[in-house]
Amino acid sequence: MKYKNLIFIAIVAFTTLVGSWVIPSLAQKMTDESKGYPLMYYSARLKELCMIDFRTHPDFFSDIKGNRYARADYDSLLPLLNARQLMLDGTMPDSIDGHAIDMKTLRMTQVMFRYRPQDMQMPQPPMGVLFEAMPKRGKLTLPGDYFTLTDRITFTDAETNTTDEKKSNRFQEEMQKKGFAFPAQGYWGNPSTRKPYEEGYFCLDAHGELFHLKMVNGRPFVKNTHLSDSLDIRWFVMSEVSDKRFYGFVFGREGEVGIIESTAEGGYFFRRLDIRPFCPEKDQLTILGNLLYWTVSVTDSQGMDTYGLDTETLSCLSSYYQPVKQVMWDSVSEWLFPFSLSLQSEENAFINLYWHTGTWKAFLLNALLALSALLLFRRTSPARRGFCAGWILLTGIPGWVALLIMKKEN
Repeated sequence: MKYKNLIFIAIVAFTTLVGSWVIPSLAQKMTDESKGYPLMYYSARLKELCMIDFRTHPDFFSDIKGNRYARADYDSLLPLLNARQLMLDGTMPDSIDGHAIDMKTLRMTQVMFRYRPQDMQMPQPPMGVLFEAMPKRGKLTLPGDYFTLTDRITFTDAETNTTDEKKSNRFQEEMQKKGFAFPAQGYWGNPSTRKPYEEGYFCLDAHGELFHLKMVNGRPFVKNTHLSDSLDIRWFVMSEVSDKRFYGFVFGREGEVGIIESTAEGGYFFRRLDIRPFCPEKDQLTILGNLLYWTVSVTDSQGMDTYGLDTETLSCLSSYYQPVKQVMWDSVSEWLFPFSLSLQSEENAFINLYWHTGTWKAFLLNALLALSALLLFRRTSPARRGFCAGWILLTGIPGWVALLIMKKEN
């Protein structure tokens, strides 16, 4: 009898666990909707953030103050977003706010960047490729080797899979000479020939100092950026933009996010984006930049903050917050499920079991189901009936379904 009760409890627990995944998933598929946001863009003409969603509002778009503009004025009021169309129509202005406008300049100053928490969680490549930063024929070509950076830097020939001792020692000595402390915490670059130029890698040493590493005329170039003197660096994304204004995007542990610029003296300067504190583990970041303004959107599970920034200073000119759209699933889940399991998460790219907690409202339904269980299982022993009522009060609908399946007559 003892083992029989244990087997019963084990089967009920397993069935409840499966039901906590299957039942909420089916309910979500029936009640969930898209929670997308409209396109946000800072207008160089209106000097304000605009909301564009022609699927919902086909005849107009609006700014964040509620002013509506006809769709026919879309191109002219957002000239830097629709520059190609205005050029084809011959209606592109020669200058905006004193800045001469031509397609070459617009292409060079265009910035498109997206960051998701999955980018940090995915396994990083265990090796890097260091291109020649000053190629003789002006074209980036594969060097024929790759490097690893752990307790030391090691270059390995890609064809023979043997270590290039001379090159490894040359770079190792230069990095130690410049104060790089091994082992490295991380290094970030862009190992692709499909880029306008090569800026190598930014490497975080054991002391949290960020170093710039590249190869110039076959020789190592190593320099301490000294950004860690004022910034506790968490992550970096290399972005070799066409106008060579900045090296990439850097994220701090205290919510800072910005770009690394080069100074006139050959140093490095952290220019922070004038936005709310950013959490790389939970928030998404999207940047649409042009010659005059950057539109920056920060999205989390609660909503989206959008900022219009001045391109030169990255200071905030306008901001707007949109809470996440409440759909039927949000209301249903509050009342039906005190907790649920899923195989996917908005903050993680890996398939796993993720635990989602609900609200206290679900326990009202749980209490009703527990009372019904006292009647449903009235033919069982008082101990079994008490266990069933308590189990349903704790687990709700999945536990109720599991006990129905395990009824004696079934």
